[in-house]
Amino acid sequence: MKVTDRSGLLLNRRQLIGGAIVGAAAATVPNLFPTPAIASTSRLKIGYLSPRTGNFAPFAEADGFLLKQLREALRGGIVNKGKTYEIEFVDVDDQSNPDRATSGVQKLINADAVNLVLAQGAVTVGNVSAQCELAGIPSITTNTPWQAWMFPLGGAPDVGFEFSNHFFWGMEDIMSTYIGMWSGIETNRKVATCFTNDIPGQAFADAALGFPAALKASGYEAVDVGLFEPGANDFSRQIAAYRDAGCEIITGLFDPPDWVVFWRQAQQLGFKPKVATVAKALLFPAGIQALGPSANNMSTEIWWTPKYPFQSSITGQSAAELASAYQQDTGKRWTQPIGVIHALFETGVAALRTAEDPTDPASVQAAISAMSLDTIVGKLDWASSPIRNVAKMAIAGGQWDVADNGDFELAVTYNKNMPTVPVDRPFSVVLGK
Repeated sequence: MKVTDRSGLLLNRRQLIGGAIVGAAAATVPNLFPTPAIASTSRLKIGYLSPRTGNFAPFAEADGFLLKQLREALRGGIVNKGKTYEIEFVDVDDQSNPDRATSGVQKLINADAVNLVLAQGAVTVGNVSAQCELAGIPSITTNTPWQAWMFPLGGAPDVGFEFSNHFFWGMEDIMSTYIGMWSGIETNRKVATCFTNDIPGQAFADAALGFPAALKASGYEAVDVGLFEPGANDFSRQIAAYRDAGCEIITGLFDPPDWVVFWRQAQQLGFKPKVATVAKALLFPAGIQALGPSANNMSTEIWWTPKYPFQSSITGQSAAELASAYQQDTGKRWTQPIGVIHALFETGVAALRTAEDPTDPASVQAAISAMSLDTIVGKLDWASSPIRNVAKMAIAGGQWDVADNGDFELAVTYNKNMPTVPVDRPFSVVLGK
């Protein structure tokens, strides 16, 4: 297979995968990959890699619950063309580490002889896809914008890959959602932009494909002082620049602890924007709890909520029922990644159910390429996607309502890209209590 990279260079398949992973997700890919073992025809194995520990552990917080629920739901196996196959999930903690993800997926392919690999993780899925592509094992990944997955792998929207697949929203979706939320309010249109120095952050900050171009095209002025390292504990330089420029909107990509540090320092240094719309950090209840009343009306993209009018293709649960089951089982609040990871398993199971031969990698890949599936996060459609190997996931926009007693709820305030989800209330510019 030959593909053309974004600069026009022709790459063969081994060059594409062997040299593709860059930045924070870099890892060495072997020149030779052992032939994977052939799995039993009566049992199908799904490998799953996720950050159960490490910096990105909040995204995998529900893994134990989801795997337990799915193992129970699929205890009788699946039926493909009249034949019943047992389903075995083999899960691996990649520890939020790209090198660990590489070794973990190699073990899944060679020692565990999995038929399909599923993975989530902003800085690790590229490594997983690269290894699966090289070995000829189909994979589906999620939890990072499709551009941050495809381009570091050396792919292109009109070419794609042989065995690597992804679903998630794209930069175009989050930018249109954020700008859509802001468009109905009065500001001076000066936007402070602050992104992490990792693969997703670099995608957000990309001059051509990221926020700078989108903001300019929509009549906003971006104030950018460079990327920051994850885990930073001093944002005084950035904050002073945003304050002195008179920015009335702050947007960016933060891990939850980093955003808490940033926001507290911003208040201390007198930077008080009208709007704070932040990716990743405001997905999780823990981030809102840490900020308390000051998080009121902070805004973010919505990947999934119990309000979504969709149901699981595996369990039949509605979004509300899935969230309720999680809360009852764990005693914790629902989080947005629950729906996305459940949908990841839905796509994997559907591929094995519909493949002409679920033990044949090419057949499973063909089933993914032809898939249009209604899931707990809505329709995931590879079959008619204009982006090879990518199914777009629609998102809404919302704000956190924080009550005086500390209770909080995520309100939907923008649904142009997800019209089946009703808007709860208009967008507000009153931050804090």
